[in-house]
Amino acid sequence: MLIDAHHPDLPGGTGQTCDWSAAHATLAFVRFLILSGGLNAQNVGRAIAAVMPNAVDVCSGVERAPGVKDHRAVKNFVAAVRKAEHLTDASSAR
Repeated sequence: MLIDAHHPDLPGGTGQTCDWSAAHATLAFVRFLILSGGLNAQNVGRAIAAVMPNAVDVCSGVERAPGVKDHRAVKNFVAAVRKAEHLTDASSAR
């Protein structure tokens, strides 16, 4: 299941984050959770720690202009995800 923020007047790609606590609660009902919505290199670590998703999705959080990806932002996002995964793996191993 993919969980994203919803805006009643916009079709998607709003850059808004969803309710991470509600997303985490969804794990009780689904086998696989992808977290999306408003993620970027600055907040994805907190999102992973709060939700514990199986995967994350990013779009506008790594763009320098609509539809134009910023390679440095993508690299920073991936590094932040890997760091969060490492910290999550270390804390769950305790």
